[in-house]
Amino acid sequence: MFHLPITSLKAQFGDIDIYLFDQLLKGRIQKGMKLLDAGCGNGRNVYYLMQAGVKVYGADVSETAIEKVKQLARELAPTLPARNYLVADLENLPFENAAFDVVICSAVLHFARSEEHFKTIVSELWRVLKPGGMLFCRFSTTIGLEGKLQHLEGRFYRMAHGPVWFLADEQMLIELEKQLGAERLDPLKTTIVEQDRSMTTWVLKK
Repeated sequence: MFHLPITSLKAQFGDIDIYLFDQLLKGRIQKGMKLLDAGCGNGRNVYYLMQAGVKVYGADVSETAIEKVKQLARELAPTLPARNYLVADLENLPFENAAFDVVICSAVLHFARSEEHFKTIVSELWRVLKPGGMLFCRFSTTIGLEGKLQHLEGRFYRMAHGPVWFLADEQMLIELEKQLGAERLDPLKTTIVEQDRSMTTWVLKK
């Protein structure tokens, strides 16, 4: 039996989110697809995708992050144009309607400034997604930690590690799905991190 060394796995996949890796295993992200990483940061979730022939695009509010993603693309996928990576606010994405087969948004939505801001971002992610496409989001919620977090006001909580985050709950996600007319591709999956925060994976089909 062939065994791939652990070091080779790291070199191939980088620091990809394990739940996004799960979508790769399910065949939902394929070579040739157009994929937007909304809030791409330094590009940890597109390290493998760039090498796998996915047409990767990135948007982030940080100019420094976008420069790092452009450098990553030059090294891993020089045929991808630099214009694919843009400094942009996720509530006003500079892309046409139904532009992407896949939209991913990892560790971003809990930084929303209000419930309206959260919903506006989700609506924008949905707008640029093609019918039949997949929206993959991972973000902190109250799920599994109801009553155990320091509530401030509205949907804002002070996290154990210090910052104040906007935390959706399951009912809010259900209502959003109905408004969008979305189909859940996977059950909601929530990981509790040492009783300090919960990270929920939300995977929808348009």
